[in-house]
Amino acid sequence: MISSSRNLVFKSLLLAIIFLFSCVNQSSKQKGKLVLNEEGFFNTEREYKSFSNHFLDSLKAFFPIDFNGTVLVYKQGKLFKKAFGEIGLAHSPEMLVDDVFQLASVSKTVTAVATMVLIQEGKLALDSLVLKYLPDFPYPNVTIRQLLTHRSGIANYMYYTDTFWKDTARYMNNEDLYHFMIVSKPIPSLNPGVGFSYCNTNYAFLAYLISEISGLPFHQFVEERIFKPAGMRNSFYLGYKPERIKARVLIGRLSHHEYNEPYYMDGVLGDKSLYSNVEDMFYFHLALSEGRLINKTLLNLMQEPSFQHNVYGGSYGLGFRLMKNYTGQWTYHNGWWRGFWTSFWNRFDQQVCVVVLTNSKHSSHVDKQGLANFVLTGR
Repeated sequence: MISSSRNLVFKSLLLAIIFLFSCVNQSSKQKGKLVLNEEGFFNTEREYKSFSNHFLDSLKAFFPIDFNGTVLVYKQGKLFKKAFGEIGLAHSPEMLVDDVFQLASVSKTVTAVATMVLIQEGKLALDSLVLKYLPDFPYPNVTIRQLLTHRSGIANYMYYTDTFWKDTARYMNNEDLYHFMIVSKPIPSLNPGVGFSYCNTNYAFLAYLISEISGLPFHQFVEERIFKPAGMRNSFYLGYKPERIKARVLIGRLSHHEYNEPYYMDGVLGDKSLYSNVEDMFYFHLALSEGRLINKTLLNLMQEPSFQHNVYGGSYGLGFRLMKNYTGQWTYHNGWWRGFWTSFWNRFDQQVCVVVLTNSKHSSHVDKQGLANFVLTGR
């Protein structure tokens, strides 16, 4: 009886411990899902330290007095963000640090990470032919990796669609573009894998592929799998701005011209047309650094050069440009499109991030590499 009673007590304690561990583990899994508020966005509120006045004085010297844009610098727990100048032509409102810009080709970094999410889940294989997933894909020997690294040799759609898209008052979307490429099949500029040829078509195709594989519209997949776990509440694609975004969305400009009129190519997503601000791009940096989007092995893979660094130290990984200099290798992307100039520079291994966004060509002439090196090495 005593032995039986002890066994019962022991079993009860064991069940209690298992239940407690299960609850803790379940709680941990809930945190792992990173759905921490009513909208499903990761809570990005943290305490950050300030840089020294000497550092900030040297930092601001990189930006001319007539610079118009927003800047964010992060280094190992220290954060600086600031808006400079005005949002438009003379006597326009002052720039605000949460203003939202078209990211232009910096959009490709998000498309690449979205692709890696599907690779991590086993739904895509990096070296598989695109034809495996899209049976009507018009370029049979091109792989997923070649799209990501701009080594597919595919022709740039921007040089051809003006002969196809006659109704320029209406946006062309990725399905329209895909149909055009199937029907017209522009002659490739290179054979697949032969060499690097930067081309927006690669990333427009990837956006279409992501939608087909995930069963979600591309913009929705990115919101669920990148924006929310990263806490990027002020990011959206053209045509899909949510009600929650109250920040000011800016217009690109070139000299004395503002791009107010719609442009049909803006409707193609993946290669461009992502809108965001400096803070959200910093959150994207943190989410990658902390493994909230993809694991560290895949992040490291994205930073491997797809060809030898050239004489200037440049190469391209999976969705990021790579720059090797005396400080090590930077993982970055710059962009320009219809009056927007953008830069997103990272050292994930050193907890360093630099974001510069402007909607003025004159303000794009900032030494980004010099700025990034200073942030890494300066005190």
